[in-house]
Amino acid sequence: MNTREKRWGHHKDKRDWVKYNETLVKRGEMFLSLGFLESWAKNLEAMNAGKVGALYKYPDPFMTFLGFTHIMLGIDYRGLEGFNRGLARLVPISVPDYSTICRRVNALKLMITETLLDHTGEDVVVSLDSSGVKVSNRGDWIRRKWKVRRG
Repeated sequence: MNTREKRWGHHKDKRDWVKYNETLVKRGEMFLSLGFLESWAKNLEAMNAGKVGALYKYPDPFMTFLGFTHIMLGIDYRGLEGFNRGLARLVPISVPDYSTICRRVNALKLMITETLLDHTGEDVVVSLDSSGVKVSNRGDWIRRKWKVRRG
């Protein structure tokens, strides 16, 4: 009898570790579509056709992308402005200010969280990486779990 069997008994582990490992890896996949960049000018032309007043500078698909980023990654609107500045280093886009992002995203009335909660069993893949996105403050988890004020 080896040390593990002495400690945990004679339980035989029947899990398929290869399959389990693959499901954990798939949880971290993220498919980032930048297709809105290809149709940027065409979308703006369609949105501004016959519009009275100031013309739109940013197409709705771009604002939908930012809304998704806001809701799923929990980045505030000022953070999204910074996110766009980083994106603008990679692709040639103009960067909207945070108040424009807020106004336009809220006008879209995105139902992303409701859509994800009502999904029909398909995989929903959402990922965060270590790029410096702040998810919570230091000690937040302890304060929420134990309902204490001090760290």
